[in-house]
Amino acid sequence: MKFQKINQQIKNRLIFFVIIFICFASSIYLTSYALKDKISFFYSPSEIDQLEIGENQLLRIGGLLKKDTLRLENAIWHFEITDENGISVPVIFDKTLPNLVEENKGIIVEGLLKNKVLIANTVLAKHDENYMPQSAIDKMKSEGIWRGD
Repeated sequence: MKFQKINQQIKNRLIFFVIIFICFASSIYLTSYALKDKISFFYSPSEIDQLEIGENQLLRIGGLLKKDTLRLENAIWHFEITDENGISVPVIFDKTLPNLVEENKGIIVEGLLKNKVLIANTVLAKHDENYMPQSAIDKMKSEGIWRGD
């Protein structure tokens, strides 16, 4: 009798843990399936030729802003993104560039690739961990707690 009761408790706990495991695994699977196209990463210019890109597929390309390619013509920015292999992708951007965009610095651009030119709708400038916005610096200076330059 006692032995049978212990076995029943172990069986109930085992069933409970199996159900919890199945629910947990299912939730992870469903979450990752739902986010599979939304996870943000970028390709380097070298990887662009190997991709099968749809006509209206947004694409993120990351690399360095190539030296001597940044120019403004008729309110449209033209520049190239390059990688460590020296391969570059021309970019056209018709909005204001972020302040941190500089030649030979990291940049990520999102847009549509048409005729091997990226028509950008978003430009992100990469910065190091020491970056702080000017408004935060001004506030810290006014409060007397700024310790920088």
